[in-house]
Amino acid sequence: MTLYEFNALNEELQATVAMQGNFVDVRFEDNLRVALYSHQEFYAEVFYDGETNRIVRSRAFISAVPLAAYIQLN
Repeated sequence: MTLYEFNALNEELQATVAMQGNFVDVRFEDNLRVALYSHQEFYAEVFYDGETNRIVRSRAFISAVPLAAYIQLN
């Protein structure tokens, strides 16, 4: 699947397909848990709200810039 095919899916299918990738890492943004998955042609993030026990959105990208959010410098 390409990034463009992923983006053409509805929100529910995007989250399902995103989680079929290889899990890479998790980070926290505001009150959401953001899981990163790698696919052959793109990365995908799934945003999960633990308070409501729901996936609230997902997104996919090919740029390395969003990956910086997963680097922890101590």
